[in-house]
Amino acid sequence: MRALRDIIGVLWLTAGVAAAQSNATVLEELQALRAEAENRDAALLAPDSYLRGVRALEKAAAQLEAGQDPQKLAPRFEKARQEFTTAIEHLELAQLSFRDTLLARTAANAAEAFRLAPADWENAERSLFNAARVLEDGNLNEAIERGAMAAAEYDRAELVAIKARYLTTSRSLMAQAGEAKADKFAPRSIGLARDALQLAENTLDADRTQTARARELAATAAYEARHALHIAGIAARVKDRELSVEDIVLDWEEPLRRLAETADRPADLSRGYAEVEASLREELQKVPTLEAELEERRIQVAGLEEEIRELDDRLGGATAERSALMRELQARDRLREQFTSVEELFAADEAIVLRDGNQLILRMVGLQFGSGSARLDDAAMALLDRLRDAVNIFPGSSLRVEGHTDASGDPERNLQLSEERARAVANYLAENLGIQSFRLSAVGYGDTRPIAGNRTREGRARNRRIDIVLDTRTGA
Repeated sequence: MRALRDIIGVLWLTAGVAAAQSNATVLEELQALRAEAENRDAALLAPDSYLRGVRALEKAAAQLEAGQDPQKLAPRFEKARQEFTTAIEHLELAQLSFRDTLLARTAANAAEAFRLAPADWENAERSLFNAARVLEDGNLNEAIERGAMAAAEYDRAELVAIKARYLTTSRSLMAQAGEAKADKFAPRSIGLARDALQLAENTLDADRTQTARARELAATAAYEARHALHIAGIAARVKDRELSVEDIVLDWEEPLRRLAETADRPADLSRGYAEVEASLREELQKVPTLEAELEERRIQVAGLEEEIRELDDRLGGATAERSALMRELQARDRLREQFTSVEELFAADEAIVLRDGNQLILRMVGLQFGSGSARLDDAAMALLDRLRDAVNIFPGSSLRVEGHTDASGDPERNLQLSEERARAVANYLAENLGIQSFRLSAVGYGDTRPIAGNRTREGRARNRRIDIVLDTRTGA
């Protein structure tokens, strides 16, 4: 009898171990089902059924760990399975019913609204959560209405976040300027700052993808606000009698005086700064032309040095080669004459003509485009018409139109804009000057090949250019 009881005990223990192993496997499966629901945002889009599933699963897991009879846990496991399955089914309906809302949520998330506009983000999340609960209750129409409200809130959160990203610095400086009484001491500068900031906001309100333009306007607002702060600081010192008007005038004249001395120009400030400023401006305006001329002379000298080396090598050879050499020198002389002829076709403010070996570079300084535009206006087309004579000097030469921008704005947009401008010029040359398309090519370099600094307005203006490169080897 005792042996029979021992056998029954062993069988009971074996069955219990098997049941425990089975429940452990079920627990792993349910945890995987829960993870799937979580990854698909069930906590937001099917919150009630998901939460019931979590509670049932966690209670069953706790009882299993406490050593409760494994066979009694089956109902709780089944409850968790049903709730998670229901949550996943609701997810499919929610993703269909809230399609536009979820797209707006994705856009707001990409703009980091959760960080930059936390209050608006939380409002939108709460609205979507409530809409999902209504959908779980079976009220489809009301759920769709609530989902549309949530979409509008996500849309607002995205816009607030974008503005925060691009306008926070300007807004902060405007607040500082207000505390410094810039409206009183620097009304013009603070007015410019306020207008630029408002225009940046309006730009984003109209089209939130225009971030490059908004960033440019925000930078202008920040500059003017800083300027207003500087002026307000000086005005406050004058008011407190820390500075006199004479102190201010003498301080402002000193940099002009030093610059005039450096340029070896007289610095007569007895009647104000206008004469000194005009004299310095005259000198500075000569710099780009002088630099271009210097570069051209450098290239010409390098070419002559190469010719001299070739002459030295060839004159040391047979006498029979001298006639061929003379013909080659004559051809080079003719090529230099052709370059000179092209130079004479353009004024200094229309094009700078550079030579690089057998290539002729026409830097079209007089060819201008509107901001962000690749459209040729009448003035640009008139200047391009002048290229006809230059091309005729080198019949059959190939032309490469190169577009360049300054470093302002988005680099990818700069590259695209430079390509569009180069293609616009190439198309005009083909369609209006009759240049065969196989002789033409267009390429855009964006802001990757500057010829001047991008910190000054003049430098940026020089970098925004069209270069037309003629390869004279194909049509000398």
